[in-house]
Amino acid sequence: MIAGIFSGRTVILCDSVYNLKDVLEIVDQIDFSSSDDIYTVSHTYENLLQRLGSENKMAGEFYTPRPVIRFMVEVIDPKLGETVYDPACGTCGFLVAAYEYLKQQEQTTKDREVLQRHTFFGQEKKPLPALLGTMNMILHGVLVPDIQRKNTLEENIREVTQKYDIILTNPPFGGKENQQIQKNFPVSANATELLFLEHIIKKLKGNKNARCGMVVPEGTLFRSGAFGTVKEWLLTDFNLVMVVSLPPGTFAPYSDVKAALLFFERGQQQDEVLYQEIVLPEDLKKFSKGNPIDDIHFKDVRAIWQQMKAYKQEKGKKPEVTAFSWFEKTEDLVKRGFDLSAKNPTMGEREKLLEPSVLLDRIIKNNEILHKNLLSLKQKLDEGVKWDER
Repeated sequence: MIAGIFSGRTVILCDSVYNLKDVLEIVDQIDFSSSDDIYTVSHTYENLLQRLGSENKMAGEFYTPRPVIRFMVEVIDPKLGETVYDPACGTCGFLVAAYEYLKQQEQTTKDREVLQRHTFFGQEKKPLPALLGTMNMILHGVLVPDIQRKNTLEENIREVTQKYDIILTNPPFGGKENQQIQKNFPVSANATELLFLEHIIKKLKGNKNARCGMVVPEGTLFRSGAFGTVKEWLLTDFNLVMVVSLPPGTFAPYSDVKAALLFFERGQQQDEVLYQEIVLPEDLKKFSKGNPIDDIHFKDVRAIWQQMKAYKQEKGKKPEVTAFSWFEKTEDLVKRGFDLSAKNPTMGEREKLLEPSVLLDRIIKNNEILHKNLLSLKQKLDEGVKWDER
C-alpha cells in the first residue's frame, strides 16, 4: 500500500535536504507499534487536512467539517458486516469516521479482518485528495483501504454490479459533466449533484436495511425538471426518513452554498418525513472560518433524532414539533412537485433570508417556467387561436 502511494506522481517531495533531514529525524522517533503514537499522528494528520480545507480553497473541495460527518454517521448507525461506500471520498472523512464508529463493535480476529478488507470502499477523481485519503485511512488503522482513483460518474449505472449496504458522502456540486458522461444515466443532466444522486440510488443494495446519508446543495431540494424526476424515484424506491437544513457558512470559508442533509433507506415511503434545522447561535448570522460549526450545534437535532429512532423501532413516542423540527406529509411533497426544501411552519409568514446562490437557483427555475409558458402561448397564436383580451 505504501509502495503504491509513493510510486505515484502525485507525491510532493522535499526540495530542501535540510528539511528532509528534520522530517526523517521526527519520523524516526515515532513508534508505529504504540497506540499512543499512532493516535497522535492520525490526529495531527486530521488537523493538517482541516488546515488545508480552511486555508486553501482548492483543498476545501474535498474536506467536510468533521461535526457534520460525525452526526451523519451516528444517524446512519453502521453495523459490523455492512459495506460502507463513498463515491466521492476526498480525504476519506466519512470512511474514517465510520471505521472509528465500527471498531467499537470489533471483538474477534474475524471482525478485524472484515473491517480491514471487506467494509470500506471509496472512489475519488482527483489525485491529491485520493492520496491524502488513502494516507488518512492507513493512519487511522485501516491498513488496506480500497480507495480507487477514478471518475465515479464514468460508470454506466444501467450495468451496476457492485452494490453496498451504506453510502455516506458529500459529492461535489456546482460542477458540470460532458455529454458522454451524461449518457451513463437514465436522466441526463450536466449538474454533478444530480448525477451523483442517480448513482447513489442505483448503488444501494436492494435489501430493506440499505441506507444513505448525503450532503446536497439546497437547490437540489426544490429544483424541478430532471431534479424532480430523480426525487420522484427517491420517494418511490426509498423511504426518505429525514432532511436536515444546514445553516449558512457550514462549509466556510471555501463555499457559501447553503446545503442540507438527506437520509433515506430502502423500503416503502412512510406518510411523513422528519425535517430539522440546525439553529445558529444568537450572536452569529452565519458560520465562518473563525466561528465554525461544531458538535454542540447538533445537540438539539441529535436529541430529536434519537426520539425518532426509538419511535421507528416502536420503543417510544413520536417526536413533538419544535421551533426547529417538524413533519411534512409525503403527499404534500408530491403535490408540490417533489419540492423537498425545508419550509419551517414556525416561521409563519416571515420569509427566511436566502443565500444568493439559492435565490439564483429559484430565478433560473422561474425563468424556465416563464420560457415554457411563452413558447406555449406562441404556439397557440401561430395556430390561430383567438386572443381573449378580457
